[in-house]
Amino acid sequence: MDNLNNNEMMEAIESSFTQIHKGDIIQGEVIFVTEDEVMVNIHYTSDGIITKDELYGDADVNLKDDFKEGDQIEVYVVKVDDGEGNVVLSVKKVDEMKKWELLEQKYADSEAIEVQVSRAVKGGLIAFYEGISGFIPASHVSARYVTDLEQFKDRIFKVKLLDFDKRKRRIIFSRKKVEQEELDQLKKDFWENIEINSIIKGTVQRLTNFGAFVDLGGVDGLIHISDLSWNRITHPSEIVNPGDEVEVKVLDFDKDKNRISLGLKQTTEEPWEIFKKNVEIGDIVKGTIVNLLDFGAFIRLEEGVDGLLHVSEISKDHINKPSDVLEIGEEIIVKVIDINYNEKRISLSKKEAESDEENTINAENNKKNDNEDTKE
Repeated sequence: MDNLNNNEMMEAIESSFTQIHKGDIIQGEVIFVTEDEVMVNIHYTSDGIITKDELYGDADVNLKDDFKEGDQIEVYVVKVDDGEGNVVLSVKKVDEMKKWELLEQKYADSEAIEVQVSRAVKGGLIAFYEGISGFIPASHVSARYVTDLEQFKDRIFKVKLLDFDKRKRRIIFSRKKVEQEELDQLKKDFWENIEINSIIKGTVQRLTNFGAFVDLGGVDGLIHISDLSWNRITHPSEIVNPGDEVEVKVLDFDKDKNRISLGLKQTTEEPWEIFKKNVEIGDIVKGTIVNLLDFGAFIRLEEGVDGLLHVSEISKDHINKPSDVLEIGEEIIVKVIDINYNEKRISLSKKEAESDEENTINAENNKKNDNEDTKE
């Protein structure tokens, strides 16, 4: 009878203990703390041990600063029996498992996270999220084509989980997916707000013989070469270069064809209109020689319009061709001798400007002489 009661008592005691298995996460209470380990009551037949190495590695820290008798902590069962009757526990493993569970949820919800790139390897990048490593394939580093992966070392950016396997501890990240979603949103916002004649900002991406393509924020627009400048140009590089930030006017757009026509020159007043306000026939003006032909030279005036200096108007002396006495890029003083407003043509004369200057000098000298004669 006594043996039966003893057996029943032992069974009752054993049933009061928590049943644990390797890999369980359980609650425990700190019993005492030494320099090298923390003893934990886990309501099992044996107490649990958390070693200093498991907690901090080689760091020189005092366990008693972080753990006190009576503290309630969550622990991971590493081993049910270490050979000496103790249960080996881990706190780091709890944190790690919670992070994996969090990542699993973010994968299910398709939620973006921030990672830090550690290094570039063959085929991609190694990046970390809260101490957990994952791989970013080169094809998923960016929505744009990338050749130099080393430039991303130590960078922090948002990614999405492309693939996730908690059992194999494998994660594939994608930055491209995040960028593509951002670009899609930018495009959506852009098309909802674009208006003809509106002035918008962009960045020149690339040049062709027929114009310049401008990134407007996820959407590209084209400035045709004829809309880059009020003056005639032979190549877009005379006005803009890749990387330039520009303000452009929306001339036209077709959402279905994903086409946007832009104008750069339209953001400034037409030079001809400025010229009409400021210059009249008979005015002496300054300009720069921009082209030389056999019949004359084209002069770009300060307002930005071009006028023709006919070979017969260069000098009082006979000249075979303008290049005999003039050079492209040379600054020159000329007189406006005619303006055709309908055809926007300006006729200039260098010899008349010089003649007017001589006449002015002579008049001033004559006036000076007359004053001196009067004094005598």
